[in-house]
Amino acid sequence: MSAIPTEIALAPETPGRDDGLPRNARIYFCIVAVATAASTLPFLGRLQHTKDWAAFLILGSAAAVAQLFVVRTPRDQAYHTAIVFLIPAALLLPPELVALMGIVQHIPEWLRMRYRWYLQTFNICNYVLATMAVWFFAHKLVLDSHVLPDNALKLGLAGIVCCFVFVAINHANLAIMLRLARGFSLRETGLFDMENLSTDFVLSALGVATYAFWQTNQWLIPFAVAPLILVHRSLSVPQLQAEARVDPKTGLFNARHFASALAEELGRAQRFERPLSLIMADLDLLRDINNTYGHLAGDAVLKGIAEVFRAQLRHYDVPARFGGEEFSILLPETPPEQALEIAERIRRAVAERTFDVETSSEPIRATVSIGVAGFPKDGTDANELIHQADLAVYRAKLQGQARGRARGRRPPRAAAGGPAVAGDGGAP
Repeated sequence: MSAIPTEIALAPETPGRDDGLPRNARIYFCIVAVATAASTLPFLGRLQHTKDWAAFLILGSAAAVAQLFVVRTPRDQAYHTAIVFLIPAALLLPPELVALMGIVQHIPEWLRMRYRWYLQTFNICNYVLATMAVWFFAHKLVLDSHVLPDNALKLGLAGIVCCFVFVAINHANLAIMLRLARGFSLRETGLFDMENLSTDFVLSALGVATYAFWQTNQWLIPFAVAPLILVHRSLSVPQLQAEARVDPKTGLFNARHFASALAEELGRAQRFERPLSLIMADLDLLRDINNTYGHLAGDAVLKGIAEVFRAQLRHYDVPARFGGEEFSILLPETPPEQALEIAERIRRAVAERTFDVETSSEPIRATVSIGVAGFPKDGTDANELIHQADLAVYRAKLQGQARGRARGRRPPRAAAGGPAVAGDGGAP
C-alpha cells in the first residue's frame, strides 16, 4: 500500500504563487527532485541499448492500471497497489528502465485526474527513488554478491531487502513532506503505524512472489497477483468504517459515534477520577436562514460551523452533529472552567465568521448558543450530562442568542466585542 497525497493540496494556495507550498516544503521538494535526477540520469544514456522492453511494457502497464484503482482514507491520503508490480520491475529490469517505471505508472492517473503539478511530480520522484533504491540494494548487495552461493537464499534475502527498503523510503519521504507542507506530526500521518507498514510490506512481498513466478513459470503470475482483489477491498474497510462514524453533511462525527465515545470516556473518567466536560451548541435561527436564503445556504452554514470546530478544538476532542442544528462536543481531560474558555472561543469564532452563499450577494453571518456541563458535578452518566448541557443552552437562548451557559459556574470576564459566557447559580 502506498500512501501519497494526490487529491488534496499539501497546503493552501499562496497568492502570487502557483505551487502552494510553504518555503521549507519547497526546499525539500527540490532536494527530492535533485536526488531523483542524480540517481537516474547516469543510467538513461543506456536506453538505446536496452533489450528488456517487453517486460517493461508488461510491468509498466500493470502498475499504471493498478495506480488508477485508488482507495481514499480518512487521513486524506491515497493508497494504491502498484507496489506489486514495481518490486518485480526493480528486480528484473536494468536500472534505466527501472527509472522510467515511476513515470509510466503515473501517466494514466495524471491524464485522468489532472492533479497539481507539484503533487504529481513529488509522487513520481518518491516512487522512482524507492524503486531505484530497491534495485541498488537488491542487486549490488544481494543478488550480484558472491558471498552467498545459494541462489534460493539470495532470492529470499533480496525479497526481505526489497520490502524494507521500498516501504522505508516511500513512507519517510511522504512523512517529511506532510510535516513540512501541512504540519502533520509523525503520529498524525499514521504512516508508520503497524497497520500501514504491514500492509505495504505484504504488497511488497506479493511483488517478490510475482518476480519468483516470472523467473520460474510466467503462466503462474496471475495466481500471484490474484490476492490484489482482496487486498484492494480490504483497504476500503477503514474508509467505510470512517463513513459510518461521520455525518455526511458536516464531516463531523455523527450522534451514534458520539454516544459511543462519550460512554467510553465517561467510564475512563469514573475509573481514574479524571475531569470531563460536554458542550452542546445550537445554531441560532437556522429556520430563518433556510427561509431567507434557501436550504443550501443553511447547509453551507452548518459546514462552516463544523470547520470552526475543527480549527478551535484539540485533536483528541470529539465534535459531532447531534441532530438538525444542534452540535455536541466531548472534551476529555477538561475541567468545566477550561471548557467554558473553549466554548467562548468557539462562540466568538462563529460570530466573527462570514458564510458565502449563492443566494446572497453579500456573505451572511450566524451565531450559536452554547451550554457546558462537567463531570462529576453536573452529572455522572451520559444522559444526565447531555440533559444539563441542553438546559444550559436553553437558558442561554432565554438571555438572547449567541450566548453560552454553564451549569453552576461563575461567568468569566466578557471578551471585547462580544457577550460573555454567562454562568448561573443552579438548575432552573
